[in-house]
Amino acid sequence: MDRCVVALTSSSVNEEAYSEIQTQLDAHEVTPQLIIFFSEIDMLWFFSQKLKVRYPDAVVIGSSTYVNYTSEGYSHCGASVMVINSGVEVSAGLLFDIDRHPNMYKAHIKAAMDKLSSLENTCCLEFMTAFGKGEELVLDTFEEVLAETGITVAGGSAGTMPERSETYVALNGDIFKQTCAFVFIHNLNGKIGFYRENIFKPTSYRFSATYADCEERTVMEYDNEPAAEIISRALNVPVEQLSQELSSHPMGRIVDGSINITEADKVFPDGSISYFSTIYNHTKLLLLETDNIRRVWNETVQRVKNDFEKPSFTISINCLSRSKLFEKESSFGEFVNVLRNYGKYIGVSGYGEQLNFIHLNQTMILIVFE
Repeated sequence: MDRCVVALTSSSVNEEAYSEIQTQLDAHEVTPQLIIFFSEIDMLWFFSQKLKVRYPDAVVIGSSTYVNYTSEGYSHCGASVMVINSGVEVSAGLLFDIDRHPNMYKAHIKAAMDKLSSLENTCCLEFMTAFGKGEELVLDTFEEVLAETGITVAGGSAGTMPERSETYVALNGDIFKQTCAFVFIHNLNGKIGFYRENIFKPTSYRFSATYADCEERTVMEYDNEPAAEIISRALNVPVEQLSQELSSHPMGRIVDGSINITEADKVFPDGSISYFSTIYNHTKLLLLETDNIRRVWNETVQRVKNDFEKPSFTISINCLSRSKLFEKESSFGEFVNVLRNYGKYIGVSGYGEQLNFIHLNQTMILIVFE
């Protein structure tokens, strides 16, 4: 039996979509220990229930996504499912009220972790709902419990189509708002690798956030000037057109040689700019621009190949804005093909990426299993 099986459907009809997935899984006679699944938002509840009823002994975790992309192909409609049949030990849980008080549920993390036989070669995969500005609170909660364990936390904020303003996560038959679903995965067959891919490079422009509202993730001033005015001047565009430029010019913080990306959300009439992750007062930032995307893809492939001769399976978390950029440039199919270098894989595309207790935007995270 294959250790990992991936299935994909492009149907938006619940029964039809699930039937197509089940047919693909039955062809491999799967006996899941772990099921990871993603779907368009209105299908998530149906798949969560069906998969848990069909496979009651498995941990079933997932989230809504902007697009399904897998080693079997990709589709905005329908759902994608990854089944892990062997070679893992898993334990899952939930953090509630993530927009305000996820720390109240930190005992859930400890309880799930204590069920594992070993913390070696173990990661914590998490998916949390978006739009509540709670990602940093959740990551602080994970760090409080896991900081000394050597366990890496990796995952993403759920996605949906841009016209929707709600997302959901799923665990073991139910779906949730304002929640983080997580699963510890102990790889019995070897190591786990974690990779960040960044398709942006610094421009010559540097700014300091001199007036920021951290709770609202809004910057009023850079270098004591209205944020929108100073960024517009750097990009040589009118303030009225700035919002169209910001997705291709996010802000970056250099931390330990890596660029942590923060994407703008809205430009307000008073010249302030809101973001999808928090910018703190006095933070020094770089204005970024798009790098050579295909070269970056190839560099990531080489990094993984240097560490893994033959990956068993991979989980990808790809920012919704990256997905939209690749679609705009008609290269999303090429991106999906490049990811096949990492073995069988499944991916989610949403509103944030998390790695090592850091909340990122416009990034791809890869979790590669030996």
